[in-house]
Amino acid sequence: MKKKIIAVISGVVILIIAAGSIYGKFESGHKEGEPDVVGTFSVNRDENLTVVANRKNIEDREAFERELLQIYKDASFYSTKFSTDRGYATSLDMNIYLWKEDIEDGKSVMTAEYRPVEYGKDYDVVNNPDKFQLYRWKRD
Repeated sequence: MKKKIIAVISGVVILIIAAGSIYGKFESGHKEGEPDVVGTFSVNRDENLTVVANRKNIEDREAFERELLQIYKDASFYSTKFSTDRGYATSLDMNIYLWKEDIEDGKSVMTAEYRPVEYGKDYDVVNNPDKFQLYRWKRD
């Protein structure tokens, strides 16, 4: 009887350790310094993104914005893959936070908007980047 109880307890402990190991792998998928999209919604083909920078600060904001645009164009965000069934975005609004925890506090570090110079045209951010202007607002 004691051997059965010990075997059951050992089995439960092994399952808990295995589950913790698997869960830990999902949580550690984000690497410091690699930006990621943690929220998105679109209206028609206008994309609104909530971006986590995964870094302590953004020293060169212009370079960071270019990095985000490239990651969007390459469809290489870690947690979000954008569908291009309807085409690419006709505008891109990004509310940027340093860490995921800052979202709950409403502490965005900056907002970047990639908008077309001429509205009403069928330009998109991937195929017609020269038709877009980048606007940035820094938060303190």
